[in-house]
Amino acid sequence: MTALPYGGTLVNRVLSDAARREILAGIDDRKTIAIDTQGALDAEKIAIGAFSPLTGFMGEADYSGVLARSRLKNGLTWTIPIILAPRIAENPGLGDIHVGDSPVLLYHGEPIAVLHVEEKFPFDKTEFARRVYGTTEDAHPDVKKLRNAGDTIFSGPIDLINRVSGADELTPEETRKEFDRRGWETVVAFQTRNPPHVAHEYIQRCALEQVDGLFIHPVVGELKKDDFPAEAVIESYQYLVDHYYPKSRVFLAPLAISMRYAGPRAAVFLAIIRKNYGCTHFIVGRDIAGVGNYYDPYGAHALFRNLDLGIEAMLFRESYYCRKCRSMVTEKTCGHPESDHSRVSMTQIRKMIVAGEQPPIEVMRPELADLLVKYRPYLEAGLK
Repeated sequence: MTALPYGGTLVNRVLSDAARREILAGIDDRKTIAIDTQGALDAEKIAIGAFSPLTGFMGEADYSGVLARSRLKNGLTWTIPIILAPRIAENPGLGDIHVGDSPVLLYHGEPIAVLHVEEKFPFDKTEFARRVYGTTEDAHPDVKKLRNAGDTIFSGPIDLINRVSGADELTPEETRKEFDRRGWETVVAFQTRNPPHVAHEYIQRCALEQVDGLFIHPVVGELKKDDFPAEAVIESYQYLVDHYYPKSRVFLAPLAISMRYAGPRAAVFLAIIRKNYGCTHFIVGRDIAGVGNYYDPYGAHALFRNLDLGIEAMLFRESYYCRKCRSMVTEKTCGHPESDHSRVSMTQIRKMIVAGEQPPIEVMRPELADLLVKYRPYLEAGLK
């Protein structure tokens, strides 16, 4: 039996075939709002229950509560506002959409959802950046992206017309059924946006010793430009699962969301999502969901110690290879000096692959490094 969804109920706002046909038949008579990738993926995740208990884009009470107290108005912990602030440049008729309207949301010109507008309120982007990301600097990728948002937030329930993610992405209902089919009562989720290196593998194996199954759930929807492409992440993890892990105990599936690089706040949000997908445990490593030097690398550890989300956080210190120990270690298990340690960040690995260099074998499996070489042109473009 998998864990209960966050808030107790798994939301389903996906239209039936009959309702979908009815909406599409009358679409020419409906008002529309053009939305970006983040808005489209958020609408989808609300509808399939990944963001349960949300049933739509946040109203002002929820939005203000999340900014100020990391709480929804019902008292549940929530750390990342899920809002819709469409750009006026793509929506010259935006001022004609009022409370009580039910416009169709368009993504790349295609209808994906209906928004039942319950509120409209001003969007203070500077305050959002300061509260959520802890900075107003445009050097932070999400703050820079925020500048392109509109100045008005539209809130209300949504009904999904069409999925926007790939056919290989499973819904929370589907992963829960898969966990039950496998007989897993305890499932640990591993959040990642990168291909696996040896330290990731070490943490995953440590966690897997304590639970029935490991759910590797990479974010593939919308990442910053210098991250590995989604194809590289999925392909490398599939190789790891196929060649090194017991297939009966590890399950891999993508998660198409816009990555929020908000450090500890994002870590909590990502854990809530995995609870909705049926996980009982969540791995929290060093600098999870961080970017640059904006966040305390272990700030999420401190935050999770004071929260009860209904999903158990597995807290791991940074792991690395020690040449004296001749094994993977952490500061808790190794007393040798820094000079004996091999630590290479994912940023360094990306740069090494672009330069045609092979990462050290104690950092990344050679066959995985070889697999990633074909993504060099993508990385070169992102690092410019």
